[in-house]
Amino acid sequence: MLKLPVSSSIQHALTIARYCTSLKETPTLNAFIDDISRRQIQIRWNDGKCGNFPYVWLRDTSPDTQTYTFSSAMTARNLTMRDFDVEVVPQRIALEEGQLVIDWPAGVVSKYSSEWLRLRNPCDDEMRHRRRQVYLKETQLWNAKEIASRLGRYEFKAVINDDHVLHDFLSSVCRDGIAFVSGGTPDAVALIGQRIGLIQRTHFGEIFEVTTKVDASNMAYASNKELPFHTDFPSLNDPPQLQMLHMLQRADEGGLNLFVDGFHVAEQLRINHRKYFDLLTRVKMEYIEQGYDVHEGSDGKPYTFYYDMAAQHRVIRTDMDGNVIRIQFGNAMRSWFYECDVSEIQEVYRAMKLFTDYCYRPENILKIQMENGDIVLWANTRLLHTRTAYRSSADRPRRLSGCYFSWDIVKSRIRHLRDKLNHPLNQPCA
Repeated sequence: MLKLPVSSSIQHALTIARYCTSLKETPTLNAFIDDISRRQIQIRWNDGKCGNFPYVWLRDTSPDTQTYTFSSAMTARNLTMRDFDVEVVPQRIALEEGQLVIDWPAGVVSKYSSEWLRLRNPCDDEMRHRRRQVYLKETQLWNAKEIASRLGRYEFKAVINDDHVLHDFLSSVCRDGIAFVSGGTPDAVALIGQRIGLIQRTHFGEIFEVTTKVDASNMAYASNKELPFHTDFPSLNDPPQLQMLHMLQRADEGGLNLFVDGFHVAEQLRINHRKYFDLLTRVKMEYIEQGYDVHEGSDGKPYTFYYDMAAQHRVIRTDMDGNVIRIQFGNAMRSWFYECDVSEIQEVYRAMKLFTDYCYRPENILKIQMENGDIVLWANTRLLHTRTAYRSSADRPRRLSGCYFSWDIVKSRIRHLRDKLNHPLNQPCA
């Protein structure tokens, strides 16, 4: 079991130092060839690297105010595809003052700097790899031993006040699916939510409290018994992708938070039990959630919201290349309906059982005893989570506050911070 130590910004400083030492001056443009037959211009830099730039691409992406609207609020293309000439041909091409200059029809003059072209060279594999990093999809899978050696831990005050630390905190969540913050104040969820951008509202509202209560609308509130591994809201077609919890009052005994990397578990099944992996990537399961929750209305008065949620999910979702991109499973809300032939149902249950067994393997589980003020942010559609049974006194019940986020908002914040901080991994938006 890991306990969370006080974190620092040392890791951030080392990371930036490594980046800065790798920065080099942009090479200068040396020559160009107008390849009319291929409708492209070949550029050569003084370091020997070349790039091929199609006419149509150069006209479409021209960094001028006729082609784009540039303002502090947005960058947007003015050209419309309805009126755009996809057969456009340059009227004049030249190298002037270190820039590629092109005269286009309709009096448009485009000037492309060496750096601009270098960062966007469409036939440069290094550039293509670097550009794909803008989507922040690179993940590192883990078991308990691996995550223990690199688990991101940060100080609350630093996350709130230091953009570098906020960047590293959110980047850790992108990479590992989880990171922790210590020293949170009672309003930490709201404050971190503001730092990230937008909290995702669900049928439990924006910021909610987790504690045992009568007439609970969720299993987490129903008792102090151990919960099964699950992802939140499998009953929703578009479930929240990240969840944050803040420990306000820990239990007197027990109440450990457990996490397992669902992507890692899926890969273990792919390697060791391919038949069951394939079943879980193909068969949709139904999830039902019925109940009510009390919210504050626009008039400040409480009102009861009744819901009847229903959705279908594959336990393991893959992309077109076979990469695991989503885990969705919650046994409490799982219904009786399966999108498969009746002859496969027995095997589907065996697959679910095997998936669950791998989740509970000790070598896969990250165990954390969260203390008061500790905060965890994790990927709800990647990690499965639970907590152990606990005991609390009546006058000091175990309490947490929490909220949800979407990857779009979190990753948008990271990209904005990289631009603001002139981070070495920053990418141009247009």
